[in-house]
Amino acid sequence: MSSSPPPKSTRRPHAKTRTGCRVCKSRKVKCDETRPSCRNCVRRGIRCDFNAPVQPQAPSPQAVRASTGHTSQVTSPAAASLHQQSTPAGWFSGLDLELLHHFTTSTCFTFSSEPMVRNFWRVNVPRLGFTYQYVLEAILSLAALHLARFKPQRRDTLIEQAMIHHNASSSMALAVLNNLSPDESVPMFFFSMLTTYIAFGSPKDSDNLLIVSHGVMPEWLFLFRGMRSVIQLNGDAINSVMSLGFIFNCGRQMNEIWEANTPPEHEGLKELESTVRSYVKDPQKLGDLCHGIDALRRSFAFFYGSNFTDDQRLRAAFMWLFKLNDNFVNLLKGRDNEALCVLSFFCVLLQRLDFTWWIEGWGVHLVERIYNVLDEGYRLWIRWPIEEIGWVP
Repeated sequence: MSSSPPPKSTRRPHAKTRTGCRVCKSRKVKCDETRPSCRNCVRRGIRCDFNAPVQPQAPSPQAVRASTGHTSQVTSPAAASLHQQSTPAGWFSGLDLELLHHFTTSTCFTFSSEPMVRNFWRVNVPRLGFTYQYVLEAILSLAALHLARFKPQRRDTLIEQAMIHHNASSSMALAVLNNLSPDESVPMFFFSMLTTYIAFGSPKDSDNLLIVSHGVMPEWLFLFRGMRSVIQLNGDAINSVMSLGFIFNCGRQMNEIWEANTPPEHEGLKELESTVRSYVKDPQKLGDLCHGIDALRRSFAFFYGSNFTDDQRLRAAFMWLFKLNDNFVNLLKGRDNEALCVLSFFCVLLQRLDFTWWIEGWGVHLVERIYNVLDEGYRLWIRWPIEEIGWVP
């Protein structure tokens, strides 16, 4: 009795493609050819450069007439959309140029109402990006997020581009941070600022890849603290740049006002501090919490009356993040209930700044996240910020 030969394995037929991106070809993986970036490159956080076939040179009118016997219009290459043209690796794409243009004509004016500050963001920061690519990538990422607000039909594409540029920027900057030299301190400072804006302006969906989760804590809080570290460790090198003097002078003046003024009594914060003192028995923790409450009281003082500009109120709100001590931040990282209750009052300041595009929605979003992780009893501690913001649990 003869045994039958084993069945031959049959390979499932599939359509081959030669138009995948160069990165997928080099890795010998299937490219889904999603434009402007394939999913493989998006997941890896690298720029996707499609290696499109070289377009054949348009035939001359004489050749067309000779082959067809009649004239035919030849489309000019200039008529093709910039966004549909392939881009060699390392070159600017048409979309990149659009994003840089948008940054210098629109996004740069959203950071301040002061002409000198606006001009610095419009002229000096992009120029810095031409020398330090991680700054330029961060500029393009932020511009894509801003432009996405005005182009709903292109929102997914622009958000995807923001993610690609953000990942590229972060990868480059991380290598520099490991051995930061005085020459790199100024570009690193502006990279930190841009990255903080990106974290604020990114979509707040929990599954968005731009958001690195720290539990309830938003990424921008830790980025802001990182920017403070850059300033503290490299203050002399940053202050030595004359063109930055006016920016830091504004900050120093703001700090003097913030420290010198005696803030008026705030009923909501007064009640919170009284409750904290009743429940927290650890002296170190109590001191950290009360320091955070006192700093909030000083920031809130800028939001009452008409003596301060919107720029000053913005600085006053984020002065609180600079003034927090490390112990308080560690309490937040550990989801400490009392520390989260203090943070919920900061959400009111965010809500008052909701007119700023990159802050819009954060007051409600953050107080909701805090409410969801608090123990039931602590939710009563944050009734004032919830009602002040107008959020309904």
